[in-house]
Amino acid sequence: MKKLVLVGLAAATLASCREANTGVQGRPTAASPTPDKSLRLDTAFVKLGPGLRTYPHTYTGSLLVGEGKQVAVPLEIDWTTVQQAGCAQVASVRVYQLNAADRRTKVSARAMRDAVCRPGQQPDGSVGSYTGTAYLKLTAEARDVHRTTATTFTLNGLGYHDTLTGQ
Repeated sequence: MKKLVLVGLAAATLASCREANTGVQGRPTAASPTPDKSLRLDTAFVKLGPGLRTYPHTYTGSLLVGEGKQVAVPLEIDWTTVQQAGCAQVASVRVYQLNAADRRTKVSARAMRDAVCRPGQQPDGSVGSYTGTAYLKLTAEARDVHRTTATTFTLNGLGYHDTLTGQ
């Protein structure tokens, strides 16, 4: 019995050991706008109150699944930024799968935000002012090639984003 309690306490301790100022989300919370544009992740890291100005950003790309034979899964990533804690922060992220009517592909996403202000990249790639960053783990599955691809996608409060393969 003591061993069981100690294992439970150790698991609880490890679960609570998270880096400060981070948040993780992984489940859509809103309905899709169209049948061909399916919402795969909807998360708000910052509660948007009245008078808080947001800056929207959008990126559209394709994630390649497979090696020899490849399937391109089109995605749209929308995020908003706000000024908070002394720098531009990612306030919310939405990931859409654009070919959602095609049942042969499936996308899932998880997001983690690091709210620590660090020097970040501008949209043109040059290092700019301080910003917070969000990391997306995107996983795409294609039945045609019987493969799964997972990648990490970085975006920040200044509007910078990585590019997906298969553009």
